Amino acid sequence: MDVLGELTSATKHIWIGLHGYGQLVEFFQRPFRDLETEDRAFVFPQAPHKFYINGVSGRVGASWMTKDERLKDIENQKKYLTTVLNWAHSKAPTAHIHVLAFSQGVATVMRFLGHSPVAISTLLAWAGSWPLDASTVNLKALSKINFQGWFGDNDEFIGRQKQTEIQAYYKNQFELDLDVSIYKGGHKLNQVILISEIARLEQIIR
Repeated sequence: MDVLGELTSATKHIWIGLHGYGQLVEFFQRPFRDLETEDRAFVFPQAPHKFYINGVSGRVGASWMTKDERLKDIENQKKYLTTVLNWAHSKAPTAHIHVLAFSQGVATVMRFLGHSPVAISTLLAWAGSWPLDASTVNLKALSKINFQGWFGDNDEFIGRQKQTEIQAYYKNQFELDLDVSIYKGGHKLNQVILISEIARLEQIIR
C-alpha cells in the first residue's frame, strides 16, 4: 500500500485509489503525485495476486481476483478493503472518503459498496466494467453516493457497445441511471480530467 500526503485531523478528503489488472501501486499512483494537499491525501491498496506479466521473470503485475475460487476472492477483497478504510478513518476520522477506481478496480469496489465500515461519499469509476453480479446491498449503497463514470471512446478492452450495454443493464434492471462521461482515448487515465474531477467531486460535499 502506498500513501501520498499525510492523514491527520486536518485532512478533509481521502481518496482510495484501486488500480487495474496487471498494475502495481508504485506505478498506478504516479498521475496523483503532487495532488496531495493539507486537505487531501491518497491511499493506494495493492491487489493481493502478483504474477509475472510475461513468462517467469521480468515485469510483475497484480490482480484483484481470478476465476479460480472467485467467490472466496470477493470475500477476501471485502476484508482487505475494510482493513484499509478502518485504518484511514482512524488516522483522519473527520475526512470524507472517496474512491477512484480504474479498470478491474471498478468492479472490485462496486462489489464492496454497502460493506464499508465507514461512509463512502464518492465513486469515480474509470474505464471499468460494472459488475453484473452486484448484490442488493451493493446497489442500495451505489444509489446513495456521488457516482461518476468515465469511458474512453477508443477503449480496446471496454468498447462503446459494451459501455452502452452495462449502462442499459443498470438502468433497466436496477433503475440506476448513473452519470457517465466520455473522454477521447483508450484504456488509461487522463490526468487533466482526473484533476478536474477530483476538485469537482470534493466541492459537491463540502
